[in-house]
Amino acid sequence: MLTNYTIDGFENVKYQGFGKLKFIENQLSNLFQRYGYCQVEIPSFENYEFYQDEQGINQDELFKLVNSSGKILALKPDATLPITRIAAINHHDPEEIIKFCYLTTIYKDFTSPEISKYETTQAGVEYFGNSDPSCDGEIVALAIESLKNLKVDDIHVDIGNVEFINSILDKLYLSQVNRDKLFKLIENKNIADLKEFLDSNTTISDEYKRVILELPQLYGKPEEVFTQMKELAITPKMESVLNYLKEVVTYLESLGFKDNINIDIGFTNRMSYYTGLIFKVYLPELGEPIVNGGRYDSLSRKFGIDRPACGFSIDMVSLLNYLEGQDLFENSEKTKNIIIYQPELRDKAFEMCNDIRSQGGSAEMFVSKGEFNNQVTRILKNAHYDNSNFYELNDEGLFQWKNNQKVKTSQSGLL
Repeated sequence: MLTNYTIDGFENVKYQGFGKLKFIENQLSNLFQRYGYCQVEIPSFENYEFYQDEQGINQDELFKLVNSSGKILALKPDATLPITRIAAINHHDPEEIIKFCYLTTIYKDFTSPEISKYETTQAGVEYFGNSDPSCDGEIVALAIESLKNLKVDDIHVDIGNVEFINSILDKLYLSQVNRDKLFKLIENKNIADLKEFLDSNTTISDEYKRVILELPQLYGKPEEVFTQMKELAITPKMESVLNYLKEVVTYLESLGFKDNINIDIGFTNRMSYYTGLIFKVYLPELGEPIVNGGRYDSLSRKFGIDRPACGFSIDMVSLLNYLEGQDLFENSEKTKNIIIYQPELRDKAFEMCNDIRSQGGSAEMFVSKGEFNNQVTRILKNAHYDNSNFYELNDEGLFQWKNNQKVKTSQSGLL
């Protein structure tokens, strides 16, 4: 009896996709490094206390264990927090420019009726020490370029800024529960329930109610949304956010990304450390964003350094599945050469395989068992051997299997 010990919610990349995943990793790593980002490694485990003060991390979603000293540890549920700590510990000048990239796995006990997902492989970048709109522009542009580098063209980027809404909410003196509820109504673009919530709250002025009701509709092409934002900007902070977003969009349009960009003021990010610009990147047919990112200027203070920062993360397995589904992988695998040999010709088969490998080719050898065509059929049951070249080495010479027939060939024709 075959027992299945697989745990639902953890990622399993089959060997057929492993090479493709490594290809994506290499492409992104090379791209990030060309932009000046240095790769860092972050630990799998953290002290449990490290995450206790983070509002965006539900403590019930952490995977926890106790080490031999009795200390509670947690599998990391986030990459930005530990990378920010690395930057703070090793770079004490808050004005120093630091650019890190990474590939890691995060763990959260997140379940819903539709999905169980406990493990996510991420690649991403973090840019520290630059508060200029050009930094945000580079981060968003690099996220787009990461996908274009993998031959993805239909890319949609939603850009928002949490400060536009917060500048209003900060003046309303709402409880945290009501503040979160109001934010969620805006994000879900639930106009009817939003109006009901505002009507039931007599402490909110009519002017603020008017502006808040318009926030869910601040979505679309930048020039249209910016016109609406200008009309709704009733505080200096809102005007400042508008001008900042205009500079970021100008930066992106100068790089040719105008058609990829939408502005959406009514969304947020689950992680509470985001302080300004936030963005999500969507691909067709995917319900969830493939990239999440934004600015987190206050996070480094947690580690004693007041340093601005911006970054993003890419869901690698979702990206792998999308690229496979859209047939965007080039066939870069080396053709396998399979030599099936008579037992007495083993040394000759060794020599042939070594010669192929020395020239950078792929070669495997199997001792002959019964009919050659039956053995080829059995090997081909494993998709790993699709598109392989099959050869039979017997006392009459070397034969290649073509169109279900054996054709005599020579060793020079193996590569």
